[in-house]
Amino acid sequence: MGIKELDVIFSKIYQKLSNTHDIETLSLLEDLLKKETQYIFDIFFNEISQFEKEKYQKIIDLSK
Repeated sequence: MGIKELDVIFSKIYQKLSNTHDIETLSLLEDLLKKETQYIFDIFFNEISQFEKEKYQKIIDLSK
């Protein structure tokens, strides 16, 4: 798994958010995208702390 999988995930997220005015979720996504690539990868594909999972749960849910 790698960058291609992240591209697919963010394509799904973008499609779901393309016509939204949900500022909270858009801000959360912007915050996530400022992180290192490995951190973003871990959010979706590896075990992460419960705190991090809860923080980004809306974004994780949009990727499904």
